[in-house]
Amino acid sequence: MKKINAFQLYCMLLVMIMPVNFLIIPKVLTSYLGNNAWLAIITSLVPGTLIIYIYYSIIKKSLQPFPLLLEEHLGRIPGKTLGFIYVFFFILTSSFTLRIFVEFIESNVLPGTPISIFIGVMLITAFTGIKSGLVSMARMAELITYVGVPFTFLMMALTLTHNPDFGNLKPFAYMSYKAFADALAFATMPLLNMLPVLTLFHYFQRENSFKPMFQVLLSYIVLVGLITISTVVALGGQNSSLFTFPAFVAIRLVSIGDFIQNIDIVFIGIWIMGIFGVLSIWWFMACYTIQQVFNLHDYRFLAAPTALIIGVTSILLSPNILELNLLAKGVLPAVYYFFLLFIPLVVFVITLFKAPVQHQPEYPGSENPVSTAE
Repeated sequence: MKKINAFQLYCMLLVMIMPVNFLIIPKVLTSYLGNNAWLAIITSLVPGTLIIYIYYSIIKKSLQPFPLLLEEHLGRIPGKTLGFIYVFFFILTSSFTLRIFVEFIESNVLPGTPISIFIGVMLITAFTGIKSGLVSMARMAELITYVGVPFTFLMMALTLTHNPDFGNLKPFAYMSYKAFADALAFATMPLLNMLPVLTLFHYFQRENSFKPMFQVLLSYIVLVGLITISTVVALGGQNSSLFTFPAFVAIRLVSIGDFIQNIDIVFIGIWIMGIFGVLSIWWFMACYTIQQVFNLHDYRFLAAPTALIIGVTSILLSPNILELNLLAKGVLPAVYYFFLLFIPLVVFVITLFKAPVQHQPEYPGSENPVSTAE
């Protein structure tokens, strides 16, 4: 059976976390903490480590990948019921990712273009990724990481050097406890996107899965922390909270020697690659969960019917970008914490009374999702 390596696992998990939150996190955190938004990112190291420990403990005590591990630990009927409900959650996350892409492109790149065109183009590309198999998606994540991470560092470094006002970082730690708690909860939420590791570990050496997850946590803190600091330095904490995508606004201010401008076009191209990766993996999780819950032969043929559901749901999420921001800040965090933390926490408590798995069984289905499509 073909397997993904440690770096591919790291890349896939990093892609799950970074592209969407690159745009969302700075706005939300500055709305809570203003110039101290970056403190919530650094503090997320503690809850992030606990999340990784929960996922890693489940991996060590599970014979089957997600969603079959729900049946393994909770029983057949509760496990299948939860697995069925998770299908709708994965479709929701796929639709939200697609809608963020649509709103960003429509408002910043091609205003006035019908959103159905953006939705159709992204669904077709992600559909191709799912049909090609998990190995292809892992290689795609490698490419996105190789290109995206260095460029992110470059853009943030240029932002910090372009008319910086480090006085925007003051006053230090001037905030309420409630605002900090809310910001910390939101800063921790992207780390819950590592849930697919509960499926991917079955195609990786389970005993080595902790290290890639912790590397993703450190990468998240460094990258998003740098993004948030550079945004606050460039725009100010209060002003950053007023923009829909403040990190992108900060990047638009960058110019090199007053003759190299419009660097944001390069950012948009790389960001679209990242959104393609996020959408493909969440969509894969939806199709794979359907396959396992209903004991189907393959998952790839499910990409076509679920594409219509994801596309329609992305349109129905909200009528405009303002309500989408309210949804992202108010309703979605509760949904994410329930499915990505509360239920895994229940499984984690149950696994405390079980011995670690000593061997890794063969893939339970007749069609290996790691293999590429012929």
